[in-house]
This record gives sequence, structure tokens and C-alpha cells, in this order.
Amino acid sequence: MMIDADQTHGRSSYAGFRATIKAVGTGPRGSRSLSFDEARDAMRALLAGEVSDAQAGAFLIAMRTKGEEPEELAGLAQGLRDAARSREPVRPGAVACAGAYDGVADSPQLSLAAAVVAAAAGAPCVVHCGERIGPKYGTSPADVMAALGGPARPSLDASRRMLAESGVAVVHSGEAIEGWDHLARIRDEVGLRGPIHSAEKLVDHLGAERFVVGYAHQPYGPRIVGALRRLRAEGSLAVRGIEGSDVPRPARPQASGLDGIDMPQQLNLRLPSGAAAPAESAAISRAVLEGEEDGASATAVVLGAMLRLRVAGLCDSVEAGIAAAREAIATRSALTTLERLLAASA
Repeated sequence: MMIDADQTHGRSSYAGFRATIKAVGTGPRGSRSLSFDEARDAMRALLAGEVSDAQAGAFLIAMRTKGEEPEELAGLAQGLRDAARSREPVRPGAVACAGAYDGVADSPQLSLAAAVVAAAAGAPCVVHCGERIGPKYGTSPADVMAALGGPARPSLDASRRMLAESGVAVVHSGEAIEGWDHLARIRDEVGLRGPIHSAEKLVDHLGAERFVVGYAHQPYGPRIVGALRRLRAEGSLAVRGIEGSDVPRPARPQASGLDGIDMPQQLNLRLPSGAAAPAESAAISRAVLEGEEDGASATAVVLGAMLRLRVAGLCDSVEAGIAAAREAIATRSALTTLERLLAASA
């Protein structure tokens, strides 16, 4: 529902999307949070191109300045879900996995590897991302898949096939959500992160009802978990991961949303820096899955896989999830899953 016209004393009059901008953009004393329905409708209008680029940019900046409440974040995510062509379930119990869509710029991109290990251990995973976007313009899971021999922008049919045949899918939001590409270009021109950077991580692609979502800044953990509860997710974990990804740092892993997620800190482990390029991330990912890398990157992948198994309800402790992930690598089940993923992506 679009915000009604706002008639105030004097000459000010706001209607339609201008009223939405006014609601969130009049400063600390005058702004207010949007309701779930208002946020949902705002996202619908943005995706449908019913607002000018200037209005879209103003809204994004205003929301960035105000900050999103869980109810608003859930409404924005629902607007994205409404526009998605990718919500039909493919595998029961699938876990949607997403970190920051602007990728990683220094550390290796390990999200795809963590999902592959989790799938090999029994938890189907849907990894989603989009075109490179600011402010980091980092490496995405799709970039890693392309460097491993798959497509950088898989079609929805390919994504469905991947999940059905390997237990892992990479979904590109530009293929899945009408209007996402145009809005991404506006976001890129704005330059700053905004509410969509968080909301797009909460879409239930391919029918996933459980979520492992990465974030970078501490206040966003409770917001993400609260928004997913409002969206009635069956289970959710918010991970303060590597550069905002959905894979924990082995030195200081943090995750919230379920009881019993107390991961061991390994302060001596440091991820390689300057290894974010797709080719390097792909090489490290393959080395982990082949059991040839057993340092910080392998530990991060195992922890990430454990979180996916935990939210899927396939392990009742951190220790059991770590053991299952390590077994999937040791038995080469994870490597077989990767090969099936790449074959299905063609």
C-alpha cells in the first residue's frame, strides 16, 4: 500500500512515492520507520520502475541514513520475493545462503565451497548473488563458479538443474528478480550500501525456508534474524563472516539465531590476503575440497558448512557438524558434489 497524500499546514504536499521518501528522509526528529506493507510496496515500486531514478536514489540514501528496522527489512525482502521468478521448491529442506552481494575484495571467496561441503553432508544449499556491485566490487560465488568452469550468470533453468542433480545451486538475482538489474545500476551510482544490500540476502530462492546470511557490522545481526522471523523462516543464522560473507572467520567466528552456536576461536589462523580474485578463490576452494588445503581456508569452509548443517537440523552440536563436514571432504564426497554441480550448470 502506497503511503497516502500528506497534507500539512502551508504549501507542503506529498503523495505517492514522495510521501514514502518524506516518511524516512526528514531527519532524526521527523523520520519514522515504514510498516511491513509500506516497505513491501516501496520495493515493488522500485523494481517495477514506477519511480524516477532520482526518487530511487533519494529513498536509498534516506534509508541508509535512518537505518532499517527488522519490520522494514522484512517488508523490503518480501517485495523482492514477490518479484522473484525463482521461488518454486526444488529440494526439501534447502538452505538459502548469501553474504554481501558486493563480494570479497581481499580474502578468498569461500561461500560456494562451504555450500558444496554442506550439500555433500546432506544439506541442500542455494547460494545467491548478482552482478558485481559497489562499494567493494568484490568476487562473488558466481565468479568462483565461473572460474571453476561453470557459468557466471546461470539461467534459472540451470539453477534448478544444479539443485536437483547436485544438491547445490547458484542463483543470479538478475535472472531471478524482475527489475533487479536496473535497480542495481542505480545502487551502483549511489555508491553507498543501502537497505537492499541487506534485504536481497533474505529471498527464498528455489523454495528455501532456512537461511544462513552474512553481515559485516554488528547491529545487522539482530536485524537480519528479526526480519527472517517476521518472514516465518523455519530456521535462520546470521554470520558475521569474512568481509560480510556467510563464512565465518576462523580466528573469531560469530553467528547468532540458534542456541548452541559457540564456535571455537583459532586465533593463530589467518586467511591469505590478496587472494580474492576469482581464479585464486577457485583454486583455494578446489584445494579445500580435494583435501589438499588444511589451514585457515579449510577451517573457514568447515565452519561454514557446519552452520548450514546446523540450520538444516542435521546436527545437534557444533562438534557434530564439524565432524560431518570434515568427513565429506575426507571421503571426497564434497569433490564429487562439486563435479556434479559443474556438470549440471552447463
